[in-house]
Amino acid sequence: MPRMPEPKPRKQMHERRHQEKRYNTTAWRKYRVVHLTYHPLCVECNQIAEVVDHIVPVRMGGNFWDPYNHQSLCHRCHNAKSGRESHIPVAYGKKES
Repeated sequence: MPRMPEPKPRKQMHERRHQEKRYNTTAWRKYRVVHLTYHPLCVECNQIAEVVDHIVPVRMGGNFWDPYNHQSLCHRCHNAKSGRESHIPVAYGKKES
């Protein structure tokens, strides 16, 4: 009878942090707390926001630190927005000619 593969052990929290190093800095974490304090609701659905999102993604030319490029989103709206953005051809520096 076939056997299920052994589950991989889950990484520790410090190993699961964002791969983009700027998100793991003290400066970003402090900025995130301040931004969510002043903008506590998701701009899409008015639920409690948990994510500071870049309106224009950094990989598509958005400024990482520009406060006018940030918006508060809940996880659900952020995941939906990120999913839509992942299908844009210019993402990750791949430009169509």
